[in-house]
Amino acid sequence: MKNKSQNLTTINIRKLLAPIISSRDVASVLEDEIKKTDTELVFLDFTNIKFISRSAAHSVLLLKEKFESRTLNRKEMSFINADNDVAEMLRAIAANRVLPKKEKPEFNPEKIDILSLLKEAAA
Repeated sequence: MKNKSQNLTTINIRKLLAPIISSRDVASVLEDEIKKTDTELVFLDFTNIKFISRSAAHSVLLLKEKFESRTLNRKEMSFINADNDVAEMLRAIAANRVLPKKEKPEFNPEKIDILSLLKEAAA
């Protein structure tokens, strides 16, 4: 749906995709739809979306960053009408992108003789 007086487009995610979004592949479908618009503001309407996976949320957020960082054909994107579960998933992924964990897990392997383990198990 396009509203030229306000220069915005609303894309109904459920109609375009499905009520359950569980794959990164949705980003390419969504990107094609966004490219078709000639407006500067795009609302992604999550009405009746029941679930979005971490990977799908990540790819949608990457797509948002991609369009908002362009200098030519830049699009501002907003998420609207997301239920609590969908909104929380998008927030969690966005927060992780803003403040990723800096420390890597420490790996300290211990060298063990397999024969001593077998003897111990047999005893």
